[in-house]
Amino acid sequence: MRKISRILLSVVLVSTAVVSVAVDWNVTHLFNPEWHPHAKFHDAVMLWLLSGMSIMALWLLWRQSTEPNIGYTVAMLVPVIFWSPFFFVTLVIPGTSLQADLKEAPPMIAGIAIYPNVVVATVSVILALIGYGLYCASSSEASRL
Repeated sequence: MRKISRILLSVVLVSTAVVSVAVDWNVTHLFNPEWHPHAKFHDAVMLWLLSGMSIMALWLLWRQSTEPNIGYTVAMLVPVIFWSPFFFVTLVIPGTSLQADLKEAPPMIAGIAIYPNVVVATVSVILALIGYGLYCASSSEASRL
């Protein structure tokens, strides 16, 4: 189960970093002429930090260690901490939006706006928690033997 947990957490870490760079490295975000230069700066810094943290988490997860809990915990926390604000930032900070382009309406299902980035955030958080849960279950099973 630990191997499945490692693979699942690795997939979440890599996809979080790759998808974030792919989505933001274009005219809708970093190269958007309507964005304030300092907002572009912060987005670039965030992408660099996310990529670096993901690489560090992968290293901790896959290295030989007498304390594997650290690697698994960090590998779960990086995507959970990164994606969690997608669920509450618009409620906490007025004027923020889940949409890159306010001129386009978000997809609607049964009258409810479905934001693709929130869908990705939800799936990523759930998979990270499942991966960590598999590790915890294998650890508790091993300790009983």
